[in-house]
Amino acid sequence: MENIISVRDLGFDYGSGWVFHKLDLDIPRGDFVAVIGANGAGKSTLMKMLAHAMPPTIGSISYYGIPIEKFTEWEKVGYVPQNPAKMQRDFPISVREVIALGLVEKKKLWQRFGAAEDEKIDKALAAFQLTDLQQRKIGELSGGQQQRVFLARAMVKNPEVLLLDEPATGIDAASKVALYDMLGEINANQGVTIVMISHDLELAAQTAKSALCISHGICFRGDVHEALQHHHKHGYFYR
Repeated sequence: MENIISVRDLGFDYGSGWVFHKLDLDIPRGDFVAVIGANGAGKSTLMKMLAHAMPPTIGSISYYGIPIEKFTEWEKVGYVPQNPAKMQRDFPISVREVIALGLVEKKKLWQRFGAAEDEKIDKALAAFQLTDLQQRKIGELSGGQQQRVFLARAMVKNPEVLLLDEPATGIDAASKVALYDMLGEINANQGVTIVMISHDLELAAQTAKSALCISHGICFRGDVHEALQHHHKHGYFYR
């Protein structure tokens, strides 16, 4: 099976010591990886590097066999950073406008949208049950609704890879279940490869296919249900 993402000898040092060192990782097409581990273990650091938001101290990352520094097809990669939904209630941008930002190219900030772009936005609104909310201000929505908006923004270009940094943080239990169900459907029905940081391994095990535990390096990589068994038996993933 083709590896979408390959990581070799990856390491990162903020200046006070290695967060992780000599990390090797392959993520095949169609996988749904739950990234788990204790706070400070380097999960978000890894995710930012996969999103090309920060460079590694050492090592390399490749997409489709192309070094990340030379990779240009970023429309294939959707990214939802940590806590994007913490909006002020008076933030003056609508749900539809937030999703439209997912279609804006960096070099064409003031580009005009035509019928094709409007159709993509309409499809994203419908897919994430946001059509009736499209004119609401993003800050007026609940945490769960906001998270669906930012997921729709990441998916509006129909990416092949989706990177999620703790998408369920700050939302209620019912919204978490709904969010994980949506992600499971995106993976199963659209074949999108998903890499997601999660603090809820029990819930992730219902939708994810595999798990990656980071604790200053990889301490587990394999089937998500096996990871859950390890966690119940040893409880070391979150120490």
